[in-house]
Amino acid sequence: MKTEPTIHAVADAVSVPSPRTPERKRQDKRDPRLSVARLFGEEKARRLWDSLPEEHRQDHFDSTNMPDDYGRAFRRQTINRDKGWFTQAISFQGLPEPMIWELAWCIHQQVAEGYAITTVRFQELRRGLVLAIEHGGPQARSARSLTALSHEEWAREVQRAVMRTDASRNRNLATHVLNSVKHLQDRLAHAYHDGEWWRLDVWNPGLDRRIPQREHEPWGRAVANFSQLTTDWLREAAKCWLSVQLSTERYVWSSVKSRLDHLKWFQWYIDQTGCSGPQLVESPEHLRPWLRGFVDSLNSHTVMSGANKSGKLSKNSRRSTLVTVETFYRWMYDNRAEAISALGDRRWGALGPHHSVLFRLEDKPRLTNQPPDDMALDDEVVSKIAAGSEVLAAPVAEGGLDDRQAFHALMLLIRTGRRMNEVLMMDFEPLLPLLATSDEQGKEPDGFVARLAYQQTKITGGAPPTIPVDQEIVDIIRLQQKWARQFVAAQGVPEGTDPRYLFLQTKNNRLGKRPYASATFHSRLGALTEKLAITDSVGRPVRISKTHTFRHTRATDLINAGVPIHVVMRYLGHVTPAMTMHYAKTLAATAEREFLRYKKVTADGRTSEVNPSDLYDLLHLDQRADRVLPNGWCMLPPRQVCSKGNACLTCDKFVTDAGHRDELQHQLAQTEALIARRQTQFAARHGEPMGEDNIWLAGRLAETRALTKVLVALDQVSVHEDGHFRAVRGAGAADRPDPATALGKEPTV
Repeated sequence: MKTEPTIHAVADAVSVPSPRTPERKRQDKRDPRLSVARLFGEEKARRLWDSLPEEHRQDHFDSTNMPDDYGRAFRRQTINRDKGWFTQAISFQGLPEPMIWELAWCIHQQVAEGYAITTVRFQELRRGLVLAIEHGGPQARSARSLTALSHEEWAREVQRAVMRTDASRNRNLATHVLNSVKHLQDRLAHAYHDGEWWRLDVWNPGLDRRIPQREHEPWGRAVANFSQLTTDWLREAAKCWLSVQLSTERYVWSSVKSRLDHLKWFQWYIDQTGCSGPQLVESPEHLRPWLRGFVDSLNSHTVMSGANKSGKLSKNSRRSTLVTVETFYRWMYDNRAEAISALGDRRWGALGPHHSVLFRLEDKPRLTNQPPDDMALDDEVVSKIAAGSEVLAAPVAEGGLDDRQAFHALMLLIRTGRRMNEVLMMDFEPLLPLLATSDEQGKEPDGFVARLAYQQTKITGGAPPTIPVDQEIVDIIRLQQKWARQFVAAQGVPEGTDPRYLFLQTKNNRLGKRPYASATFHSRLGALTEKLAITDSVGRPVRISKTHTFRHTRATDLINAGVPIHVVMRYLGHVTPAMTMHYAKTLAATAEREFLRYKKVTADGRTSEVNPSDLYDLLHLDQRADRVLPNGWCMLPPRQVCSKGNACLTCDKFVTDAGHRDELQHQLAQTEALIARRQTQFAARHGEPMGEDNIWLAGRLAETRALTKVLVALDQVSVHEDGHFRAVRGAGAADRPDPATALGKEPTV
């Protein structure tokens, strides 16, 4: 297994090639090109020590001098289980003074950030360092700082010292020191670096507070590692460009991450072909062939990992990469004087206008932003997901996943249509009052009772990030708040302290400062998908982990219910109506597909002579909204008046399909029951049943014959789907208004 190299770099460090391919998503968190010792100074270490509160400036902590916050953070560890010995103490004694300062400062930072301190691990770290300093090589014996050696060098020195002393007692000590020193050096490198934050090759917002971020940043704990840009001029210019975009709020942190990934493809091509510095080629006439080679390399590249393994890069990936490289060069050309001053590289002055537009339109693939067919879920599918979601909260012993937070988050996603991070990053108290009065009398049980504030993590501007919610959602919020309070209380947080977020990361989050991780949520929903094995109406597996489908479904339901577009736009948090209409287009396309899936038959059971595509266009182009019936469609032109009243089933303008079969079957049963009741009433009054020449009975018998013919015809119609013939259940018409009632006619039977 390959060991991750050491960390951190400044702009003038020496480059080392990275073997990683650009499509690898996992990134090293450490820079392989700098010994951290270059950043160390005893005066800097002293400043860290002096920055601590007086009660925290100690070389050991035990029951006699333990600060309250440390007592809550230090885990009580077993020393001798047989004798019942426990300890909560920690000591740095026996180490050089600057090293004590560093360890005390790191401990304080971890406690302040909500980490739990495993005291036995720190004691093992101290023992290993003391052993290396006393019995290691010359480098270890002269070390005064944790940064004097790399974490790998410290591990080797510990192992050497162990071999010289008692190997059996300290068998795993070197591995423990390796991992502990690695993390501590991460913190110290950012603390010791006095230059501009962007000159470091590793950007870690979790450790370097100077890096600009939004108040609620979904990618706040991610690391941007520029060391994989092994060409010096490209790496330094990329850091300069992205730091300006981040500082001016042109980009957010997730944008920086994605742009850096795109530039890695550019580095990959430079490694393959070489270049002539920032200007790329010696003369302008050679630029187009060189760039065309880059485009061809992206087009022909075979993906080595991920969902698209052995396939080609997607159109969107290739286009995004080209756009990023072109945007980067355009900025460098427009700001070349400032870049020369900041980077000290005069070669950027050789850029010309031809570097501001690197690629032609035909080089960039068209965006393929069409949503798949399964983005909006059927009501039946959503009901199955909701019913089976309790598996998330159930104990493992009962076949569940024992994650009540994931259960609550999924319920909010389904009910509100919010994006995943908008839910996972909600404040602990996200509910705002909706009604001016607190009087509970007269409130509708299913009505809106509050406004829910969510974190708008994708779009800046637009409507305030709140939506009205009903009592059921309020109850879910209250249950999650109860769980979160119990969680932080169990971590030793003072009573009455609420966490920052409603949904909490459960590891190293003693103070509740970090939200539930989206990766963990995806994992839970993936496991739920396997356990429930739900399929949609055409047999396709439903992936519950595709959380955006709940947003599409909610938007589709609102539009289908006739909610005005501007209201839907405000509810979804969109800035422009075009974004909202994306969902309307999805709904329209789905509706047309469903209409064309079924063969159309007339009232006497014959196939309609009108082509289904033409029929769909006619119904909409002629604006036949008043001709949509509960059990089919009326083909009478809109300017003509229907004189048949309730006799659609005996009219040659009536068409229907298998999508209305349930409604037709229900209508047949109702009509037959009505005939039976009227016959009983007629016989009781007149002493004999109605004859078939009775005008009322003749009409109803004609309807039953028509319904029987239609149902027989529909039973003979199959739907061709994915090479197989499947019977498809229609959507029904239980929630559709009766057009006859709207027109002042007698309601249909």
